[in-house]
Parts: sequence; C-alpha cells; structure tokens
Amino acid sequence: MTYFVEGVSRHLEPEPQVRRIGEYGTVAEAIAVAQKAIEQFMRGAFKRGMSAKKLYSLYEEQGEHTFIFQDDARTFNVPGFDHADYARTLAAEICGRMR
Repeated sequence: MTYFVEGVSRHLEPEPQVRRIGEYGTVAEAIAVAQKAIEQFMRGAFKRGMSAKKLYSLYEEQGEHTFIFQDDARTFNVPGFDHADYARTLAAEICGRMR
C-alpha cells in the first residue's frame, strides 16, 4: 500500500494550493515526513518570547497543513495523524523549551 503526503496552503489566495510532498511505503514514514514539514515551518516562525497560542495561530494562518491518504482512495487522512493536534503539541513544546 502507498501513503501519499500532501500539503495544503490556504493562505495563498484566491485558491488553496496543494503540493504533493511524497509517496511512502508505510504509514510511519508518511507520518514522519508530515511532522517534519510542520516542524520546519514552526521552528522558522518561532521568535523568542512567543506564546504557544501565537505560534500555533501563525501555523494555522500561514503554514502548510499536511494530510496523509492511502492509495485506495477511501481515506482523506489516515488514522493516527492530525496536523492540527501535532502542531498544537509542537507549539507548546517549542515555546516551553525556548523561553
């Protein structure tokens, strides 16, 4: 089975932009790549003293939201990964560690 990772950028008007990030043989590989894309944005957007709420808000507004689906086309996002949950957790981790 193949897992596809795609990034959706909603801040690019007038239409959201979809980018194929890659195709992977396991869901674990796909999740790791999706998480890395979020991490890259958030680490680049973080400024010392920023709150987790502000960092997450920047991600929601400007970040590329990653989704994973299987090649059988019955799923939009595989169980076990939610970009928003991961980004919230990561924002708290980054902001708590970098104070």
